[in-house]
Amino acid sequence: MFQKTCFFTCGLLAALSPLQLIADDSAADVVPSQEQMMEAFGYFSAFQMGLSNLGFTAEDAPAINRGITRALGDTEPSPEMMQMVQGEVFQSFIQERVQAAQAEQEEASNAAAAGNIAAGKAFIADLKAEDAGVEATASGLHYKVVESGDADKMPTMEDTVLVHYKGTRIDGTQFDSSYDRGEPATFPLNGVVPGFGEGLTKIGAGGKILLYIPSELGYGNNPRPGGAIEPGDTLVFECELIEVNPG
Repeated sequence: MFQKTCFFTCGLLAALSPLQLIADDSAADVVPSQEQMMEAFGYFSAFQMGLSNLGFTAEDAPAINRGITRALGDTEPSPEMMQMVQGEVFQSFIQERVQAAQAEQEEASNAAAAGNIAAGKAFIADLKAEDAGVEATASGLHYKVVESGDADKMPTMEDTVLVHYKGTRIDGTQFDSSYDRGEPATFPLNGVVPGFGEGLTKIGAGGKILLYIPSELGYGNNPRPGGAIEPGDTLVFECELIEVNPG
């Protein structure tokens, strides 16, 4: 119970913090009333729970508020309410809303991805036209070997490697860097996105390579929510292969 409450409260505070900084600058001396703070809590709780994403509107607020009022008056969930939420009718009610929200999100992701995929293809086409050193594989990965490294120590997809790398979008936005963390990363090549793993098999230990990874060999249309990588992004990696450990 503590973990659930802490998770929700911490998430809500995280959502509030940027707005709180703005409020502090514009109205530092204004002290809200208890009622105003409770209203603010309810306001951001609705965002935190994603109620609008599930299709609920302001017209549904009275019924939702009755449920909240009842819950705050009970020490434990009532058998009646538990029976309802576990029932087939309620499960279908929620499932329909979840599916609709997922479909809407997927449509938005696909729309965003289409533009990014087109931009990625144009980027790689320009790259190939400008730099004869850029090569391609059958999978669609493009790369440029900067230093070939030790030909006797080239990894396979079954190996684990020690690598320094920096990853950016094609507009230069950085989303990850082992250099910034101050230490190289270790991982199995078959445990990373396909383009990254395949690319590192093109050099040996001590080698350096630039990877241009189209979305289908990267994170596709569903990257981690809230991260810098967008749906359909082509990714650029600068990699330094330090060590190869056979799998």
